Amino acid sequence: MSNVLEDDPGTGTADAEAPKESVRGYRPELDVVRFIAFLLVFFHHVFYPLFSTVFSGKPSPSDNISLSTARILNAYANSCGMGMCLFFCLSAYLITEILLQERQAAGAISVRRFYLRRILRIWPLYLFGIFIGIAWAALIVSRQQMIGFVWYLLFAGNIFCTYGWWNNPMALLWSISVEEQFYLIWPWAMRWFSRRGLLWCALFFIIVANITLFNLGQHHANTDWEVWCNTLVQFEMFATGILLALTRKRFQHSSVLAGVILAVSGPVIWFFACYLFNIKGNGSSAIAISGIYLMIGYAMIALGCAAVLHGFCMIGPSYMPRWVTGLGKISYGLYVYHYLAIQLSLVFFISLHIPHASLFSVFLALALTILAAKLSYSRLESPFLRLKRRFEIVHSRPI
Repeated sequence: MSNVLEDDPGTGTADAEAPKESVRGYRPELDVVRFIAFLLVFFHHVFYPLFSTVFSGKPSPSDNISLSTARILNAYANSCGMGMCLFFCLSAYLITEILLQERQAAGAISVRRFYLRRILRIWPLYLFGIFIGIAWAALIVSRQQMIGFVWYLLFAGNIFCTYGWWNNPMALLWSISVEEQFYLIWPWAMRWFSRRGLLWCALFFIIVANITLFNLGQHHANTDWEVWCNTLVQFEMFATGILLALTRKRFQHSSVLAGVILAVSGPVIWFFACYLFNIKGNGSSAIAISGIYLMIGYAMIALGCAAVLHGFCMIGPSYMPRWVTGLGKISYGLYVYHYLAIQLSLVFFISLHIPHASLFSVFLALALTILAAKLSYSRLESPFLRLKRRFEIVHSRPI
């Protein structure tokens, strides 16, 4: 991995067998990035009810909020949503790095093992989340939501969401569809292409993403779902993670200050991307200004993701608090359950007629989310994770 363009083609037509001793590649700092990505998405979702008048872009006079302040708060809240892009970037980074290590250790990449690992990691909780979503839809008697989950079962939930958001706590599982669509392509590319070829693949993803962004921007598409849920758009984030994995050198963990500066600069870049280029709006503000604006804005988002991920790689594992890495370990469950916890907490406090119910509900929602994720990890996910280890060549994390 020391040479970016080194040719080490993934030869072999048969599935690679695991070597006698599996490679260990757990990096605690990446669990911290996982938790930060979740926390950003969580804040994005709690800000919506807290600043509902701000999101419209037209606050009423009684709100005592100027339009300039509304724009700032709107951009800040939407920039937190870029935690989703950070998830995509981190996913591609890890998959690429793990498969590179697997190819080096075993001589080839086993696509069969890859898919078995992904199924055992993602599907149990994903299907349980869909079950919760269907139960919610049955409770409110919504035929449209029932139809929506058929799309989700086909891993096309993001395509369904390009027509608009729907009020179900499991609607957020659209992102899993994007991940699964990426998995249809990338392990095969890594099996057959050299590092140089993989680099060109990543650049091709970026080109396709920008052509898509330009087209959507010129047609003034809705940035909150038509652009945001588009797989080809989010492939720019996957490409960013791929490029980081292909070009990453063995960082000396002494550059802690530089790593902190990089990690902090990421959210700042996201804020300006949302504020200046309106790449993700809400309500009446969710209209793309132009193709060029979308291209520049999403390039900034990708740059911010690279800064955060690169920064934490430079900081290294020594400075990562154990309790944060523990929460990063259950980040999948945190993501799946958090919007349900937000909605239930909000209903609870509103029913008590407590002033500022939205604000108080944030703390209860976070506590419920962590509790649900911990229970889910120990009772639902861990048995499948233990089975998953049988197909691992690179152990990327402890169970």
